[in-house]
Amino acid sequence: HLHRNKRFKAYGALGLVSIAVIATVVVVVVTKKLKEKYASKEVFYVTPVPKQSPTMAPTMERDLSGVREFLEKNVLVRNATYDNTEVGVVNGTIGNATIGDGNSTPWNKSKSVTTFADLKVGDPRLIALDWILHKDVKQLEVYDENLSQRYILGLLAMAWDSESWDHCGAVVENTTEVEEVDTTLSEDSGTCFLRDNETDPVQTFQRWLSDADECDWFGVACNDGHVISIELAQNNLIGEIVPELGMLPFLQIIDLSSNCI
Repeated sequence: HLHRNKRFKAYGALGLVSIAVIATVVVVVVTKKLKEKYASKEVFYVTPVPKQSPTMAPTMERDLSGVREFLEKNVLVRNATYDNTEVGVVNGTIGNATIGDGNSTPWNKSKSVTTFADLKVGDPRLIALDWILHKDVKQLEVYDENLSQRYILGLLAMAWDSESWDHCGAVVENTTEVEEVDTTLSEDSGTCFLRDNETDPVQTFQRWLSDADECDWFGVACNDGHVISIELAQNNLIGEIVPELGMLPFLQIIDLSSNCI
């Protein structure tokens, strides 16, 4: 019996060791399989970097300023285009002012214009709108009292080819313009100096489309900030009388004689 007990104990111990070894191997194998299975599915949680809201471009801000809509409502003359198809006429009187000798000036009434979107590319009213919105250093808003009149004067400069004027027109970009007239002493980007002859005193004027107040532009006179007179005789103006000129409520005098208007 003693011998049998010893053999039983030996086999029992061997069985326990075998079970332990087998269990260890199983655990190792299962663990390895699990790691291989989920290794490609590991999820890493990274705190995202906060994104800053993009800053709106300056031109877009100006386009959304309401200036365009304000000018459409208060300045843009309806049913007027600058084409040369069906021609209508503008009377020799605009607002309270008489134009030159009172002769009528042709312009087109063939299309119904209610917004700037109705105008063709190259229309002076669109060019002036782009200037007042994006290029004019004043950057006027709808609450500025002189927004309408500055736009209208800018429109005149665009419609009458101010870069080709004999005196104090807009400076051509990227060039050094020298007026070939004996009345000009010197000039810079915004100022021109004129005198009738060498014995007369020098007069200083601000160029059209310059950064200066529009009331200081050459040939423009104002009263209490309102344009009352535009005198640009013999200045090589080329173009047509723009209907929006009649939207200057205080304008009394217009002298465009000896020009191609």
